[in-house]
Amino acid sequence: MNSITNIDMTYKLTDNLSSLLIELARDFERKAIEKCHERGHTQIRRSHSSLFRNMGFESVRLTELADRAGITQQAMGKLVKEMEREGYVKRHIDQSDKRAKIIELTEIGTKLVKDNMEIVDEILQEYSEALGSEGIEDLEKTLRNSVDALRLGNR
Repeated sequence: MNSITNIDMTYKLTDNLSSLLIELARDFERKAIEKCHERGHTQIRRSHSSLFRNMGFESVRLTELADRAGITQQAMGKLVKEMEREGYVKRHIDQSDKRAKIIELTEIGTKLVKDNMEIVDEILQEYSEALGSEGIEDLEKTLRNSVDALRLGNR
């Protein structure tokens, strides 16, 4: 083995930018799910976020939802089916292309999205209390600039 020690190697592999970003994202998602459950949306799981954060308030084709989320149509179809069973979305055939399915929020689905918008603000407030408002603004700005500079995301 070269001059790097096992402790140094472990630290480098576990305490790096990727690990830190993952930990922050997990914490954010955990808090968001807990707050959703507190508001009565007890069937919501982390996997459902890829559906709702890409949905918006307008109806959208299943294929477009899958593309936005970066998952297969089959995986998105499974999420849609689960949320349709729970009453959050409904789907119907696109009249302009009978092969396509249109996904829409129901009344409770719209409430979930609105609740999530408030939940994001609540979590950001919690983070601001821990990091200071400038700290969270700096973190978000740095991450946004990084995503833009690396041409990541769907901006």
